[in-house]
Amino acid sequence: MKLSFLYIELKNDYFLKISVGLSKIIQLRGGDMMKMKRYPYCLILVGVAIVLMSTSVIAQDKPFKSLKDYPDHAFNVREYISGMQKGGRNLLIWKDSSVSLTQYSSVKVTEFGGRLLPQQNVFSYDPYIALVNSVLKSSLKLPQQDSPDALLIEGAVVECNPGSRAARAWVGMGAGRAGGGVVCEVYEPGKPNPCIRIYARDTGASGSWGGDSVAMLNNIMSQVSTRLATAINTNIPIKQ
Repeated sequence: MKLSFLYIELKNDYFLKISVGLSKIIQLRGGDMMKMKRYPYCLILVGVAIVLMSTSVIAQDKPFKSLKDYPDHAFNVREYISGMQKGGRNLLIWKDSSVSLTQYSSVKVTEFGGRLLPQQNVFSYDPYIALVNSVLKSSLKLPQQDSPDALLIEGAVVECNPGSRAARAWVGMGAGRAGGGVVCEVYEPGKPNPCIRIYARDTGASGSWGGDSVAMLNNIMSQVSTRLATAINTNIPIKQ
């Protein structure tokens, strides 16, 4: 019995040919079973390769989710960042490689909101959301214009957690960390799906006796917003 080539048909109308090279491996002659002891390892390696490649193709074809797909207070960060690439310190990015943005000359930035944040009644999110919007707009170097021909930038604060000062002071080792995260999406005019998605996040756990939670979270949200603006400035080649 010979197995020369194995073909896997992929969804993108092309074929991935895997040379198996088992023509001399799977041959049973008489009672020569000792030679078969090493053959299962070859079969296992081939099987693993097939699974990994097919899984990669399926993952690439799997549609991503945008912010609009999530109901209030139900953001799933693991699901959202799936398929994104590292774009800097504590920053992930996804770009549609088929889209060129060089023909655009301005951007329109909408107010980032907090509808995806978890519900709680311990403190108000509003001051931190306002800080994000202020720092983001002031840090953007791209021409901003309220025009139907401008690229649309939408986003949301998806994490705003002051952590626990007591845990930071008495437990340490990362316990009680404060954390903040912001998501940004860039849309071409009239298009329903984003061509760029960016996720920025940071945490903090330093300071005397656990540090001041409000000051720590303010600093985190400011850093995240600045980092997000830098990523937008870098990845949108606005026509000058």
